[in-house]
Amino acid sequence: MNENEQLQFYFKANKELWNNKTNVHIESDFYSNASFLEGRNSLNEIELEYLADIKGKKVLHIQCHFGQDSISLARMGAIVTATDISDAAINAARGFNEACGTNVTFVETDTYSIGEHISDKFDLVFMSYGVTCWLPDINRLAEVVSERLKPGGRVICTEFHPMLFTFDFDTDKISYGYNNVHVYEEDVVGTYAQNEGKALRGKEYFWQHSLEELSMPYIKRGMKMSAFREYYYSPYNIFDSLKEKEKGKFVYGDFPYPIPHIYLFEFVKD
Repeated sequence: MNENEQLQFYFKANKELWNNKTNVHIESDFYSNASFLEGRNSLNEIELEYLADIKGKKVLHIQCHFGQDSISLARMGAIVTATDISDAAINAARGFNEACGTNVTFVETDTYSIGEHISDKFDLVFMSYGVTCWLPDINRLAEVVSERLKPGGRVICTEFHPMLFTFDFDTDKISYGYNNVHVYEEDVVGTYAQNEGKALRGKEYFWQHSLEELSMPYIKRGMKMSAFREYYYSPYNIFDSLKEKEKGKFVYGDFPYPIPHIYLFEFVKD
């Protein structure tokens, strides 16, 4: 296979996996969909600090899963377009959008192909928690983001820190590269949202990216970093080995010094 065929192979496999995950996630306690439908904002304190001024702003939410955060942004007054590679997730998101009475536009597409489906320009591009690991080339992501931003528009990305993801959480050993050395192929049993019974099985393909790899593509496009933060906890209990040190703050490992779990950056387009 050539490079493009290989990429489509990875994307197809990941799409199938996330289609299978969607129904499990919707029914899980992790996503607490009942409370969300009743009005709970699914966004976290980390990103909400940087989303205080989005009322009336056009927002593109990339890799939205089944739309909880997208709908939360709309409830905060934003005009939201959201994308995901999973058709099952997008179909579910459209149903929840109708149930919530919001007006989010949900588009099924892989991230690299966003420009083929969306021509609008946005005040904000938003990405969070499990986006970049599914993309082999952050330069292509930065190009997509830059093309969709208005002059003066912002991109906010809050993600799991690459240092955290060097660890094998079953053995506590460093088993993954810090930077993008190659694609990782793994057999999946269960899902972070519902490990009991481990009925869900599949294969996934993902990539590691260093902080340099995650930020320099935006800088090379002339964008200016206006914020960079690191957080020493996860707002999500996504691994069996995490412990809740404070309410809603989960920490991995018993190290003499804390390690970063989450990072957030904001870039502004000239």
